[in-house]
Amino acid sequence: MQTLSRLLAPPLDLSGCLFSAIVRDTRGVRLDASDRLNYFPASPLVTVTYVAEGEIRLMASVGGVEPARTAVPLPRISVTPPQDAPTLSWCPGPVHAISVGVYPDAWRRLSRDCDLRDMLASACATHNEMSAAWRHFCDALRPRWRQVRGLSFLPEWSQAARLSAWSRGLVTRFALAGRGKSLRAVEQRIKRWTGQTRRSLAFYAAFEDLHRLSVQAGNESLADLAVAGGYSDQSHMGRAVRRATGFSPARLNRLIETEEAFWCYRLLGERF
Repeated sequence: MQTLSRLLAPPLDLSGCLFSAIVRDTRGVRLDASDRLNYFPASPLVTVTYVAEGEIRLMASVGGVEPARTAVPLPRISVTPPQDAPTLSWCPGPVHAISVGVYPDAWRRLSRDCDLRDMLASACATHNEMSAAWRHFCDALRPRWRQVRGLSFLPEWSQAARLSAWSRGLVTRFALAGRGKSLRAVEQRIKRWTGQTRRSLAFYAAFEDLHRLSVQAGNESLADLAVAGGYSDQSHMGRAVRRATGFSPARLNRLIETEEAFWCYRLLGERF
């Protein structure tokens, strides 16, 4: 029996606040300790996680199984803020969980009058099947998002555009909104609403573009890929990949292809 990992896209009318949901189910699967590690890249998203069965231990830095054994388990429902470095978690046994990625500006606006943790926990308590729980959660969130969206000057973007369009759209809209039009004023608004600097948003946008280009490039060399991605050279690209994932492009590709612990990268279709 194989592990189950699913990527659930939000409805189009919620694509301005939700990035996606990831379901992980290892019940009934025999995995050794190292296969129960979970590697994730750096992310500007706020992540809400509900653990229906099992246990997840989030580590402060990338390491191995032994440090994970002493890590503190996440509560059944938890929130992880944006991470500017790769993260690692470990499940000591079978687990069934769902994690919802929320754009940080939407999180800030929604958190004023609703608790997404309670909404996700309620949905998962009502439905044993995570796809049904996801639909329930989206249905409950829809009127709240419609209400706060009317007060927002944030852009709408399509589900397919993903992080790069979100980050670039924010920079453009913040440049047009508010009293101050200087670069410093725009950067202050970005930081206040997302917790990210303009440079950090540009990094995530470029990194996602690099992933898209790598998929399209096929057998193109890493040097050519670096130039196409807007990096000065292959070394510059390598530093960006290492910053986001903790690994060089070549090593990361090998790990994605061979190691169960890199299931999230495979699910997102990432390679470099």
